[in-house]
Amino acid sequence: MLLSLYLHFPFCKRKCSYCDFCSAAATPDVIAAYCHALEKEIVLSSKTYGKFPVDTVFLGGGTPSIVPAPLMHEVLSTLRRHFSVLQDSEFTSEANPGTLTDEWLDVLVEAGMNRLSIGVQAIQVPLLRTLGRIHHFPQALEALRMAQRHGLTNLNADAMFGLPGQTQTDYQDTLHALADTGITHISAYSLILEEGTPLYQQVKNRELTVPDDDETADMLESGVHLLEKLGFHRYEISNFAKENYECKHNLGYWRKKRYLGLGVSAASLLPPPNDDPKACYLRQKNTESVRKYIRMLSEGKMPIAASTSVYADEAMFETVMLGLRTVDGLRYADFERMHGRNLSEVYGDAIQTLAKAGLLQPSIPQSPRLALNERGLLLQNTALLAFMKDG
Repeated sequence: MLLSLYLHFPFCKRKCSYCDFCSAAATPDVIAAYCHALEKEIVLSSKTYGKFPVDTVFLGGGTPSIVPAPLMHEVLSTLRRHFSVLQDSEFTSEANPGTLTDEWLDVLVEAGMNRLSIGVQAIQVPLLRTLGRIHHFPQALEALRMAQRHGLTNLNADAMFGLPGQTQTDYQDTLHALADTGITHISAYSLILEEGTPLYQQVKNRELTVPDDDETADMLESGVHLLEKLGFHRYEISNFAKENYECKHNLGYWRKKRYLGLGVSAASLLPPPNDDPKACYLRQKNTESVRKYIRMLSEGKMPIAASTSVYADEAMFETVMLGLRTVDGLRYADFERMHGRNLSEVYGDAIQTLAKAGLLQPSIPQSPRLALNERGLLLQNTALLAFMKDG
């Protein structure tokens, strides 16, 4: 079994106004204590999972690039000692333009990082200010150039649409500007207003106005067509890549590859426990409290907050749900290999419903697959309802 690793670094200089992820500003002492706790979790986890070869590593957050280079060196050295990271593995880290340094990049590249993902979001100063970002676009350009000077060619930038005050032209200008930097991957996704965030409250109080559903759908559709024209093919609902630059780590999520999440709030998808033969796999989640995470590991305890076995019906639906996020969709043969059931037998009515609605790509008889067409991807949530009813 090949394993993916995710390491969470929950710290930011300032939390963005739209963010509901597990992240917060922190003092140097807390960051240091957290990194030492993360090393302990790496060691403890390796006793069970260290034997599996690792073919993708992803550092996310928060902002991994806010962690001082010496501390990051210690964490990644511990990771290398206790897990079998393959020489040709894809190793990604997220970073923010306002925090990237040459020293940090030196440490990461030496540790094997070969892919960098930078949160740009937009090029217009008013939009970045509304989002609570700490950078301006010239800083993002310099961060990308800095990464290129360190020999990194596999570079992603994030872009957002549906922002308060954003126009169609604003979004297209952002995509053009990102493509002009020579990057190989763009993650383009719609703003989701999460309850409890400052931006949600501002919109609720009518201090800010977001584009309506039709305007947001137009941004999505025009963005897809523009990115294809610029040489970035769409391979997942929100992800676009130059040829051979798809993110292997994220593809693993959508194909239900086994992954181990390390760090506060990190999630895992793992083999089922030996004493539960009917389970298909195990979902696991770490505590969301940084303080509790550090304390538990100081006591030699794993920081697991929830552990749930997943059985056949739920597992089959998740396979379809995740597979339909990708443009290639889900191969019938893969579904049968994973679940020992024929996809048409389990979800025949739902497949027929989607076909009649004109939401599916034509299936090739030699290698049948279930895949949404462009209209189907726009209506993915609606499409999934048919599987929920059928299941």
